[in-house]
Amino acid sequence: MTHMRYVGSKARFRKELLPIILADRDPDQHYVEPFAGGFNLICHVDGPRIGNDIDSDVVACMKAISEGWDPPETLSEQEYSEIRSDPDAYPQHLVGFVSVPCSYGGKKWGGYAKGWASDGSPRNHCAESRRNVLSQASGLAGVEFSSCDYRDLIIPAKSIVYCDPPYDSTLQYRSGTFDSEAFWVWCDELIQLGHQVFVSEYSAPNHWKCVWQREVTNSLTADTGAKRGVERLFSCTRG
Repeated sequence: MTHMRYVGSKARFRKELLPIILADRDPDQHYVEPFAGGFNLICHVDGPRIGNDIDSDVVACMKAISEGWDPPETLSEQEYSEIRSDPDAYPQHLVGFVSVPCSYGGKKWGGYAKGWASDGSPRNHCAESRRNVLSQASGLAGVEFSSCDYRDLIIPAKSIVYCDPPYDSTLQYRSGTFDSEAFWVWCDELIQLGHQVFVSEYSAPNHWKCVWQREVTNSLTADTGAKRGVERLFSCTRG
């Protein structure tokens, strides 16, 4: 399965991350993603699931995909610019599709994605993105979609919560600067409430244990250019 192009996506690590995250899951236990992004992991999880993201456009897009919406196969640079300049004039699910997977690098409104195929012909990023998101459709069936700040998300008792927040000291998202310190406090509160919590980040407070890591090249640093980094998955050691 291919996946939505989305900045910071963990799709390439799903076969390593999900077995760890879901290892002790009970059949009826909710799996919750407060930062679902492109819904690239949750579409590979069965059972009761909640996928939330503060970007309501992307959530609308993925919800529409799960309900049978078929995105366009073509998108001109002029159409991209028109939708970007007046998104309220278009259906929200279309805005979500155009603004992220049809943008450079999967960064929201990061510029019209274009380029060349290996045979020298122009690439149709819109058609590629359409195929990618449609491949996720069957895996999104049954997901409860939500769009709110992670702190406002209602999480069922004793859920498995996987968080992939904006990383500390990296490229910030359009919603503004992310308060990593407040986020970790919130995670500790979830642990105290009886949830199982896993977090993707480069580093974590001392009482969080790294349960997986992989060296990667990425472009999410605040500086210009690709950097080497170590992706890590943390769980909390506090009972």
